[in-house]
Amino acid sequence: MFGQRTSIFVHEKVAFMKLCDTYDLLDPESQVPLGQAKDEPATWARFARFLVKKHMLPTTLNVYAAGNPQPQLSIHKGVGFFRTRLEVKAADGRVLAGIRSKVFSLGGAFTIEDGSGQPVGELKGDWKGWDYKATVQGRQIGVVTKKWAGVLKEVFTNADKYLVQSERPEDLPLLLGLALAVDVVYKERQG
Repeated sequence: MFGQRTSIFVHEKVAFMKLCDTYDLLDPESQVPLGQAKDEPATWARFARFLVKKHMLPTTLNVYAAGNPQPQLSIHKGVGFFRTRLEVKAADGRVLAGIRSKVFSLGGAFTIEDGSGQPVGELKGDWKGWDYKATVQGRQIGVVTKKWAGVLKEVFTNADKYLVQSERPEDLPLLLGLALAVDVVYKERQG
């Protein structure tokens, strides 16, 4: 699914009264489907969303390549009230990074941590919260840019579209995990 690719388009599906999010992953140029990311919380957490805002509950987002039932990437989010911690894991279970939201930031910001919890970088949004830059060990690894969906869609839904662009193909899985973290932690609070 990732191969030598350096960009991927993330399109959150619109659904009325949805308990779980689904994202289509597309080739940015051809719009050919590459796979899907699915919000797959535990059963108890799914039904708790009727009572508690979903950004406060734990969940797992699994990224599937088209035609492959095994997750290629997983984002695990714990319970979060003020600060949320997530882990981005590769298909083999290896932790690519930990992500911790910052409490006070204009536009949203996250600390990127290595597998042992040590800070190694940052994902920081602009003041509008539409464009994010990811840096690891002082090197920019890529950007996540929100795409305008039109007035009606923006006002009446919280289904977003993001273009994820990495500097190198090996950074795209981590950057995709970061983009999904932004949507799950920061954007869902606003909806």
